Amino acid sequence: MATPKKALIFGIGNPGRGDDGLGPALIERFQARLRERAKGEDPVPAVECAFRYQLNIEDAYAIKDHDLVIFADAATTGDSAAGLTEVFPSDTIAFTTHRMSPACVLALCHEIFGQTPKAYILSIRGHQWDVGEGLSARAEENLEQAVTMLLQFLATRA
Repeated sequence: MATPKKALIFGIGNPGRGDDGLGPALIERFQARLRERAKGEDPVPAVECAFRYQLNIEDAYAIKDHDLVIFADAATTGDSAAGLTEVFPSDTIAFTTHRMSPACVLALCHEIFGQTPKAYILSIRGHQWDVGEGLSARAEENLEQAVTMLLQFLATRA
């Protein structure tokens, strides 16, 4: 499969709520790994990264020119450390002032701009949601697995 012309990774979450900060932490860790790879001979994927506390209507505009979008977010349940799941536009465009889903962002992008990038949710299992910065030890382990998974996924698209 050909390398996507433009890829975007959204790190979603609140770093001030414990493991809810896994999405933003993934962005930081992923970009650090890319900097390490750039020093060596490993290929470095061309990826744009963005942080969001939560998705908004404006994100339909942000994804419109991308071929691949990955929404990285903490998961409150699940047996695995991390998982990639393809996401499709929702049948109905709905949102609240508190949360907009990746499927809704895709639907809006299609409705407004006629574009529907290939999209995935990268769920990273969290364990602690109290107020305070920093990830739990188990979430740190899951984060490492998620970064490796993401790099391997992007490599298969090359």
